[in-house]
Amino acid sequence: MLEDYIKNQEIATKLLLESINNDKLVQAYLFVSKNEKILLDYSLAFVKKIITPEYNTNICSKIDKNIYNELKIINPESNLIKKEQLLDLQKSFKTKAIEGNKKIYIINKCEKMNSAAANSILKFLEEPQDNIIAILLTTNIDKVMPTIKSRCQIISLSNNEENMNDIEDIIYQEYNKIENNIDSEQLEKNIENIKKYSTILEKDKIKMIFYYKDFFDIFKTKEEINIFFIYLIYFYYDLLNIIIEKNIRYIKNKDELLNFKNNNTINSVIKKIQIIQNSKNNLNTNMNLKLLMDDFLINFSEV
Repeated sequence: MLEDYIKNQEIATKLLLESINNDKLVQAYLFVSKNEKILLDYSLAFVKKIITPEYNTNICSKIDKNIYNELKIINPESNLIKKEQLLDLQKSFKTKAIEGNKKIYIINKCEKMNSAAANSILKFLEEPQDNIIAILLTTNIDKVMPTIKSRCQIISLSNNEENMNDIEDIIYQEYNKIENNIDSEQLEKNIENIKKYSTILEKDKIKMIFYYKDFFDIFKTKEEINIFFIYLIYFYYDLLNIIIEKNIRYIKNKDELLNFKNNNTINSVIKKIQIIQNSKNNLNTNMNLKLLMDDFLINFSEV
């Protein structure tokens, strides 16, 4: 059962359960973890929950045995996923469903697709049908084609079922690194500015445009904007903790986060964090800072 993963894969599981319960499933998911077993086990638990929300033992048994008609699992052949495999998949999905009303396919180790295979499945992803759901699995997201990643909702899974704090620990280490390199007065000033701009972003994103001069007076360099994005990630990370009823870690005043809780879902907060992270990564390019912030605001306003 997908619910069994709430303890070990809390954020991903609550997000997916929310999507199922509200009938907000997307057409394509990309599950990411370094642990192949977790990827496959978790994806099958997700499939079962989609197909039989009340857990039908017979159907779940068929899924486990890989004999459920509406589920196809593609594995690499000779360490490669070939175009022919995906053409056969698409052909089989043209027929009417025999069991249930959803057809689901899993592409295991999707980074193993050659260019012909990737282009073949890309067309399938670009023209989704309401009754078809794609689940792609990878242990190396950097090797997945950007055009495929852009058409999937990315779900990051923890790599170790015995230690589910991997992401939190990485963020905590980064926080300490920055905290130790900034004097306490500057630290408090940054936090106050983040609160100010996050409030504007939440209440009136377009209004942020009028704060450009003010913003660039405070955050003048790439390094300072990088710190802005990092603290913004902490802000939304703790907002996510509030939504999933966990203790906050970085924002001292819980009430400041509660003001934004009702306007956000697990899914929207995760999307916002991804947009912030992408903008942070773009700081390493030669992109003009004002253009970068324009791009950030446009993407952010669409969530």
